[in-house]
Amino acid sequence: MIRGTLLSVLVLVLVFTTLANKTTYSGHALYTLAPEQIADGVYVFWGRQEPLTPENGGNIVNTGFVVGRNSVLVIDTGPTKHYAEEMIEAIRTITNLPIRHAIVTHHHPDHAFGIQSFKENNTNVYMHPSSKSLLANEGPPLLDFLERLIGVEWVTETKIDEPTHNVETVQNIDIGGRVVKILPFTGGHTPGDLVVYDQKTRSLFTGDLVFQGRAASIPHADISTWINHLDSLLDLDWDQLVPGHGPIVVDHIPFGELRSYLNFLQHTAKQSAKRGDTLAEALQTTIPVQFNQLATIKAEFQRSIISLFRKHEANDFSSSTSTK
Repeated sequence: MIRGTLLSVLVLVLVFTTLANKTTYSGHALYTLAPEQIADGVYVFWGRQEPLTPENGGNIVNTGFVVGRNSVLVIDTGPTKHYAEEMIEAIRTITNLPIRHAIVTHHHPDHAFGIQSFKENNTNVYMHPSSKSLLANEGPPLLDFLERLIGVEWVTETKIDEPTHNVETVQNIDIGGRVVKILPFTGGHTPGDLVVYDQKTRSLFTGDLVFQGRAASIPHADISTWINHLDSLLDLDWDQLVPGHGPIVVDHIPFGELRSYLNFLQHTAKQSAKRGDTLAEALQTTIPVQFNQLATIKAEFQRSIISLFRKHEANDFSSSTSTK
């Protein structure tokens, strides 16, 4: 029941965002993906700090890859088949080694909708089983709304596909001369997130467990668990961290900022519910000054409050019916 409510909320917000951002657009454009090397054999495709629009084609996500002596490992597959195909072509400008592995950090569209292109490339695709289930159940309607947001030209030929491997425990993948560690995290940003750690260069890809300079997205989140996961990520031995969105992280400052924002969201929703506010009243909450510089803050704040408000309503309803 709660999952259906969350999906409905997400769909409504996507529709509102479409109306706010829709502009005249015709013809399929290229993403012009260009990998940036951040460490020896470690590359990133940086996404834009923007909403999903027809102009960016959904290129708002950080993806990347790690090159070993005998194969390549990819982190996240992007929002569309076109993106994934360009990603593969861009990797080919760096190396002709086979792309053996693709780690999908979670099921959200900008991270997971390019799976089919990698499978067509004979790549092993890994996801947490909880994300695999959510992708199968929620992927088709989200793909429809992604098309409304960015346009059919970008989304054409994109299909929801499934991973070839589940990851529920820590896995080590040897790509030749370097071991990449895959770590599962349950119930934080989504019910099942994966983190990728290159031991050789101490580079960490966190997916959306970390946002940098952008308002966090929380429609599938358990905020308390997520905050605990942030502490676990801080304990890992990394030198540079690639968040799901935003620039590279080299210190702990973004963790404090993200923790503060998540606490603000949780506190706002709880206090609104405690006061008996309507959703409209909850949405009138003033955003603290320190969060105003976050990209997409207005849209994501509204989306987050709607989601959390509905969760509290569902919990209150369950509690009231169980006592009767």
